[in-house]
Amino acid sequence: MSVQTLPLVHGSVSCPGPYPVRFFLLRFVAFFALLALVNYVIVPGDTGWFGANPTPFLLIPVFLGVRYGFSAGLSAGLLTVLLLVAGRYVTGQGISLTEHRYTLISFPLLGVLLGQVSEGLQRRGLQLEKESEELRRENHRVHGEHELLVLSRQDLQQRLEVLGAESDSLDEQLDEAVETCGDFVPSDLLAALARITHAGSAALYEVPPGARTAALVRVASLGDSAHFPECLRREDHQIVTEALARNCFLVQKTLLENPPSRRPGYLAAYPVINGPDRSTTHVLIVQDVPFHHIKPSAFEMMKSVCDQGSGSPARPRHDEVRHRSIDQFEFYAAMEAAVTTHTKYAVPSTLVRVPFDFDEGIDPAESFRDLLEVLPHRTLLSNSHEEGRRSVLFLLPANSDPVVRDALRDLFLDFVEELGLGREHVPHFVMTAPGESPQQLWGKLVAVGQDVSFR
Repeated sequence: MSVQTLPLVHGSVSCPGPYPVRFFLLRFVAFFALLALVNYVIVPGDTGWFGANPTPFLLIPVFLGVRYGFSAGLSAGLLTVLLLVAGRYVTGQGISLTEHRYTLISFPLLGVLLGQVSEGLQRRGLQLEKESEELRRENHRVHGEHELLVLSRQDLQQRLEVLGAESDSLDEQLDEAVETCGDFVPSDLLAALARITHAGSAALYEVPPGARTAALVRVASLGDSAHFPECLRREDHQIVTEALARNCFLVQKTLLENPPSRRPGYLAAYPVINGPDRSTTHVLIVQDVPFHHIKPSAFEMMKSVCDQGSGSPARPRHDEVRHRSIDQFEFYAAMEAAVTTHTKYAVPSTLVRVPFDFDEGIDPAESFRDLLEVLPHRTLLSNSHEEGRRSVLFLLPANSDPVVRDALRDLFLDFVEELGLGREHVPHFVMTAPGESPQQLWGKLVAVGQDVSFR
């Protein structure tokens, strides 16, 4: 028998090795010899065990067909028939084709059928294994993309948090500028401009009323005044002419390129509206800003400074508080939103409980106002009355920086220390955690005698 007789044996996962036909023959000989020995011991007068129905020798093509496939099952069946017929003639028992024809036919038939089924199952198994491996690779790829998306979302949220902090800082500086300026003072406006937008060279020119061709008179300057003549003819600088004509903030277009560049001349010009008739009384001219600050947001901040400093259309000033006091129902909803933020963006929020039962000799009003002044914007306040103890509750906005959270913790500890209170008034800190309900957070927050990690 040649190797070509068993074309599928060589590729079968069940019979590794360089000699598959040899393995087949060894198993055939061993199995046939074992059955022949049992046949001789039990029924020596019936060679081939044809008296049993079915004969145990059918196990040979069945086993080898299942083990090695179609060709092996057919070969095992034919070899078994050949050896059994030869054995009966050698022992003088002979064989009747009429009586044993179905038994003889069943040897190769069973080998072929079971071998074909076995090959089909093996092919199906290999296909399933291949599909399983492809699915594992796809699952690994999807898992990696999911992790990347989670990290990207967290990074984006943290960047937005930083931008929000910058916005809050700008609001504070603008409010401070308005408080210190009061009436419109050109030099104060330029000082605020330098502090907030890092402008290094700028000037304010007064616009003569009524005369469109009259020269502009410099009333204040920042940096080297050599860049700004005492009297400026508007037609000498197109950016100034257009800014006054269109009554809008103009910026050199080359600064908005990527990367930004600039041409000789002024960077920006902005008409400043002032006075009871809301007319243009001054024009701001910017000649230089540090290069890393030349971006659209820098000029937006300049516009905000000018609007705030001149008392123009910007938001009206009123007694707006930086923090909001809410009832417990709203506080529950705010805690739930904080947990959602922590779950989605991995940026935790902080809850603080400060016991607020004081002796008659202690007045916490001033210290409490000082504490509120330094807390972040969007801090929410509420109160609780648990186990006979009154407390003020704080929900600080989400923050991913442990250093900032430690600094906030110190603010509350300093508040208690400044009032000279005992240990029973130590603030209690709780961090949000993904999946926690408002009830669980509330239980941790109002619990007495324990502290939760603040980092």
